[in-house]
Amino acid sequence: MSEFANALVSKERNNKIPKEFDYFGQFVGEWDFEWIDNHGTDKERHVKGEWIFSWTLEGTAIQDLFICPSRDEKLINPQVDAEYGTTIRIYNPKKQAWDIFYGCSGETTLLEATKENDTIVLNCLNIIDENWRMKWFFSDITETTFHWRNIVSANSGDTWNVRGELFAIRRK
Repeated sequence: MSEFANALVSKERNNKIPKEFDYFGQFVGEWDFEWIDNHGTDKERHVKGEWIFSWTLEGTAIQDLFICPSRDEKLINPQVDAEYGTTIRIYNPKKQAWDIFYGCSGETTLLEATKENDTIVLNCLNIIDENWRMKWFFSDITETTFHWRNIVSANSGDTWNVRGELFAIRRK
């Protein structure tokens, strides 16, 4: 492994993150998923992807690679809107929430993560216009599976529509 990768990747959570706020440590590892968008329309699409999570920055952050379609799948099923992105999640003790940055070619998103019961809720902080809203949810989380979905609103949150979702399974 390169010196950069050795300095970036960590083996475990740093104690600076209280256990009750360790929302993302449970995802560390490799996951395969099915991405579904445009539900119930003639444009509905299912794409296989992969999501790899790791502790980073001396265990004070979780970083991931979101790859859709997966590296193998894109050889047989390339997608025009393929994503190969990374997310950095850093716990913020002042807010008791996670500050999050997602980036891929041509796109960046700032988010904040909190927890509502057993669901991790990520609220988009970079607003496109005053009426637009976007959220992500990690739910139905087990040791080997989770459900992730993205919802959007064009009317300040009065109504929400599912933009896309995925169902993940941990690799063995």
